[in-house]
Amino acid sequence: MSHQSDKAEIVYERLSTGPVATADLVHELRSQWGAEHGVASVHGFVREVVTLLLLHEDVEVGEIRAGIFVPWSLTSWDADDKIEADLMAMRTFLDDESQYVFRKRPAV
Repeated sequence: MSHQSDKAEIVYERLSTGPVATADLVHELRSQWGAEHGVASVHGFVREVVTLLLLHEDVEVGEIRAGIFVPWSLTSWDADDKIEADLMAMRTFLDDESQYVFRKRPAV
């Protein structure tokens, strides 16, 4: 398995206890890798992790508004494309924990 798929599985398990913000993943990776890794490499790794998360049918992405999770009304592939475009265009590390938040869909 790749490092990205290992991390994606760890994050997927964490989703059982609550939402996970992409900014948290960026922070964790920066802490593990150190300052020598720039925005492009950290965001590139995280982008691959979130792509793998979106392969799970029970995972959705959205944002937190007024303390409430609001899912995006995009397909997984469209959400992945949006995240890729947004993350890879950033010149600074993502630190907004209210955007690009993942959770497991509630049981119906």
